[in-house]
Amino acid sequence: MEYTNIDNKNGKKKRNKVTVILLIVAGLFFVTGVIFLLIDPIRSWRRMQVTEDALTSIESLISENSVNHETTPMTIVVPRDGNEVAGESYDYFVDDEELTELEEEVEKNDAKLPKNIELTCIGVLKIDKIDLSLPCWSVATRVALRYGLGHYEYSVMPGEEGNSTILGHRNRHTSTMFYRLSEVRKGDKVSFVKQDGTKLDYKVKEVKFCSPKKLVNNIVSGASDSEQLTLVSCATELGKGFRRLVICVPA
Repeated sequence: MEYTNIDNKNGKKKRNKVTVILLIVAGLFFVTGVIFLLIDPIRSWRRMQVTEDALTSIESLISENSVNHETTPMTIVVPRDGNEVAGESYDYFVDDEELTELEEEVEKNDAKLPKNIELTCIGVLKIDKIDLSLPCWSVATRVALRYGLGHYEYSVMPGEEGNSTILGHRNRHTSTMFYRLSEVRKGDKVSFVKQDGTKLDYKVKEVKFCSPKKLVNNIVSGASDSEQLTLVSCATELGKGFRRLVICVPA
């Protein structure tokens, strides 16, 4: 009987050890899961904070520029890594044969970027109907679009003759950036405030959807012979690469 008691005690000890190990493993999985759930909200909060702070500084500088009749450059410095948007990626409108080579080239170029990147603001886009007021950066790179909107480099600047295109994410997870652009309709008012304080007023002429193959022709400078502002966001509900285009003309 003594041997049996000893065996029972040893068995209980082993079971207790296994139970403890399983509890520790379960706890680690739980903590890991919580961390993963918090990563995107934390990144979103940081991005929004940077964007809001930048907007405050930019609007103050625009006000000063309008009084002093100057165009002082408006810049901020942001980290290359750490504040990524969930699912952010480049869209490549090329044949499959060119895709791999182009993706590799872009990744190499991104890896060469400095750890801190300077963004230059060209103005502020405002749409009162959807409570939107966002800085527009001079480029529409992956980093720039984390902190506002981006000007498409192959289009003219806002206010110039031809088509000017502004790109923005439709951040569904945080309901920010161009998330509410889907609420904009024909006839709605849009404005763009330039560096020197000049306000460009527009009205929405048309809202349409564009397939990947037709996108470029709709967003380059030559998309219009007269002054036009085109706002672009994702329309993935129609398929990969589809975009919503809000086309505006001077009011």
